Amino acid sequence: MGLGILARRVILFLVCVYSFAVFPATAQDDTEPSGTIHVVQRGETLFRIAQLYGLTTESLATANGILNPSNILVGQRLIIPLGENAPTTPETYVVQYADTLQSIANVFGTDVNTLVALNALTNPNSIYVGQSLTIRGELPSPEESGPGPVASDIVHRIQRGETLFRIAQRYGVSMADIQALNGIADPSHIITGTDLIIPAGGDGADTVSTLPQAITSLDLTPQVLVVGKTGRVRITTASAATVAVLFLNRGVAVSTQDNLSHLAFAAVPLGTAPGIYSMSVTVTEFSGAVTPLTFNVQVNSGFYGTQYVTLPANKLELLTPGVEDNERSILERVTAPVTSERYFDGPMGLPAAASMFSAFGAQRSYNGGGFERFHTGSDFAGAPGTPVLAASTGRVVLADTLNIRGVAVVIDHGWGVYTIYAHMNDRYVSIGDFVQSGQAIGTIGSTGRATGAHLHWEVWVNGTPVDPMQWTLEAFP
Repeated sequence: MGLGILARRVILFLVCVYSFAVFPATAQDDTEPSGTIHVVQRGETLFRIAQLYGLTTESLATANGILNPSNILVGQRLIIPLGENAPTTPETYVVQYADTLQSIANVFGTDVNTLVALNALTNPNSIYVGQSLTIRGELPSPEESGPGPVASDIVHRIQRGETLFRIAQRYGVSMADIQALNGIADPSHIITGTDLIIPAGGDGADTVSTLPQAITSLDLTPQVLVVGKTGRVRITTASAATVAVLFLNRGVAVSTQDNLSHLAFAAVPLGTAPGIYSMSVTVTEFSGAVTPLTFNVQVNSGFYGTQYVTLPANKLELLTPGVEDNERSILERVTAPVTSERYFDGPMGLPAAASMFSAFGAQRSYNGGGFERFHTGSDFAGAPGTPVLAASTGRVVLADTLNIRGVAVVIDHGWGVYTIYAHMNDRYVSIGDFVQSGQAIGTIGSTGRATGAHLHWEVWVNGTPVDPMQWTLEAFP
């Protein structure tokens, strides 16, 4: 080997040694690449996480070297790329079941006070499921701030002549989304004056807070309840468990299938003041572990109106509070048991081939008195002797003559749901009889506190009278 070549190799070696000594190679460390870090929570998908940060699933997968977007693990740390395409905070967000104002503020990089000011909230703990919150925007000036209405909600009151298709067009959402959110089985059957929750148009994140580990899914339909109406609470637990639901300071009967699927009917009694109410769900696993979850629910008025009724002199004694209280106690006792078997399936049938002339819920004035009583059923006009039909399959639990309702029949349809048929002339069934939907159980009459021949029909859910016509239009459960 020539001396020149040898000399060059020696010089190159010395340069390398000097380079490592003065400029040591940067060691591999655990520093995350530039961007926000998101830790995958139970139940999250890559699609939903991408939505949360205003990204596409593809860009998020590429940033993290994910070949199969459906294969992410709980606890996995994902890089949320920032830079020129940094996600922007959405303008609105729809409150979900496990959310608090603090958790929403944390996710969107803001604070509770800002959210309170943007939404004119008088109480940070009063946000409710389905409420649309403003996440970013111009804060009100000091002179404009102060107590004000709760944040504007995406709630639409159905007007005469409107169709679900037209309402969906107006808000730029799909009919299917409105149906799912409001529990509408038949889009052709919507009722004037009913409030609809309109789903957000995609500007908000899908969810901020995850449900407790013991609860796989939770759904309240509709998310905004109405006085005199029935809502449904569906709960799926991760393991075998019992579930208790508390609403309006009353325990709500829960029906369970396979120890994992649980359903409760949330009936809002007449006379309930519109407002925000808490609903509590407590899951007790067979292992003994107890998981509580509380969220707020909005309750709107039913707008049932008023009625004047004139009773003949020989029936005025039936307005005595003691008579009414006694009959109410009888019906509450009869409708208290919750039969584990469900006999009804789908919408109930009408109880008579007759026209309805007096709807549920109106406040009534008798003989010029105050509006102190509610009409707890729907009245059907019919000639004496017109057949009265069982609205659904069930077992007769009362067949008697009552002071106010006259000749009456009560049928248990299971899961805490009962129907009452009153003022009848003839009665064809007895206690313990099992009747089929559409079976004749008696005839229309004018017994009890009635001004003429008609059928008074009621639906009671968990010991509460609710609008029976809702049960003919919607497929429960």
